[in-house]
Amino acid sequence: QNDAGAPVETRNPLGYNLDYVSAFYMVIQGIIGTGIFLTPASVLNSIGSVGASYVLWVAGFIIALFEVFVYIEFATYFRKRNGGDVAYLEQAFPKPDYLVPTAYAAVSVILSFSVSSAVAFGTYVIAASDLEPTTWKQRGIGVAILSFVAILTAVHPKASLKLANLLGFVKMVFIAFVIITGFVVLGGGTRVNNPHDIFKNAWDGTTSDGNAIANAIIKVSFSYGGTAYVFALVGESNPKKTRNLFRFFIPGVVVLVFLIYILLITTFYAGAGGLASVKKSGVLVASLFFTNVFGTRAATQALDVLVALSALGHLLAVFVGHSRALRECGRQGVLPYPRLWTTTRPFGTPLLPVIITYVVNLIVLLAPPAGDAYNFVVDIGSYSGYFFKILLFVGLLFVRKQRKAAGLKPNGWWVPLPIIIINILFYLFVIAMAWVPPKGGSLKGSDVSFFYATYAITTIGIYLLCIAYYFVWAKIIPKIGGYQHRTVFYDLQNGERGHTVVKVKNDEVEKFDKEHDASGRL
Repeated sequence: QNDAGAPVETRNPLGYNLDYVSAFYMVIQGIIGTGIFLTPASVLNSIGSVGASYVLWVAGFIIALFEVFVYIEFATYFRKRNGGDVAYLEQAFPKPDYLVPTAYAAVSVILSFSVSSAVAFGTYVIAASDLEPTTWKQRGIGVAILSFVAILTAVHPKASLKLANLLGFVKMVFIAFVIITGFVVLGGGTRVNNPHDIFKNAWDGTTSDGNAIANAIIKVSFSYGGTAYVFALVGESNPKKTRNLFRFFIPGVVVLVFLIYILLITTFYAGAGGLASVKKSGVLVASLFFTNVFGTRAATQALDVLVALSALGHLLAVFVGHSRALRECGRQGVLPYPRLWTTTRPFGTPLLPVIITYVVNLIVLLAPPAGDAYNFVVDIGSYSGYFFKILLFVGLLFVRKQRKAAGLKPNGWWVPLPIIIINILFYLFVIAMAWVPPKGGSLKGSDVSFFYATYAITTIGIYLLCIAYYFVWAKIIPKIGGYQHRTVFYDLQNGERGHTVVKVKNDEVEKFDKEHDASGRL
């Protein structure tokens, strides 16, 4: 790899806890959160017909799989690196020095939140308990579950993965029960009348509204999101099994998720009582199915518990994956106190990255008032990642060029160029959709009462601030101060390795460069 990047840790100080079982449930928990239980009806509303909705769910799967293919090629090149995006971007864009790591680190620290899972957990726990829902009840439960996940991830990495595995197993059993129930419904074995009617004339009502189709595509793609979390733990897989685990097993799990989605959607459609009922159900399509099939409050409570546990499992995947990404930012040396970000003491975990992830999520969960401000902050968090995705796909081409110049061949996986181009075009499309006015000509956003593209403008402003900071820190101040930046290698007690960015006076640069190699070692 490029010497300018964070140094490879010969033996991973976080251990090797990612086996086939943990990888399976990491993908399951990363992708299957609450989306599949909430979005099928809104997708159907947007696209207009059952047949067209299936086309979108298939297209969303293909896009997700293509994205996974790109990650796999990166993983075959950098088998000992954790962090996913941050490590791959660092290797793809070594020049200008520190630019991409600085921007990624700043955006990751500022926007490292996934409060939607915590809020969803609180919402469904309240629903299952028959309590009166209020914003602060939801947030209070959200704080409790955030704290629990943060403590577990910070103190015991094996326990956090085992809990994720257990929750994933419970989720899979419940999903299997729902799907089997769907087959019973289709067979006429329940109280639901005419379960096949919704599939007749499946293409009737298909919309030609470009905005509605685009929104439906984005909703479907969000439901397939989360495939990247497992790639943040590549370095924690058994080095002898890493290539086969990621080349063959992970795509297989993504295919399984696709089959689960198609079967769940078919189940919800069959038990909903007709096309009009599905469209009216909104985010309650799964509850409508349970009500129609079982007709008891206990059944819908069981569903609420499942969705809450699903949100908890997703939150665990987020904390585990994101803490690894932030640790890689620290190892690159662009964050203050890099050794604190890098160390795994005292629990064998990336303690400071976990704490930062927790604090940022806590602030986003509690600080903004419910409504516009909260939705606005969450929208920024979602939108900010799309730009790095495009850089990642373009970066794969740069990595290939670097490897070719070094005389290195593909390492067992090669993504065809058309797949890379499709990935780039898709994320350009998602970025552009933020600027398309809402239906009806209103300039207000769908979830805020002010200008619909404010979150997109703010996100771009944050990126421009990061770039401006970089040029001030890396170019202007050193020129005024008469020094240059250099990286120094360090090695900690448990085998942790990283870089520190230091200031070297201009008249000492030549001596420093003679005494250190490109990776900062003496």
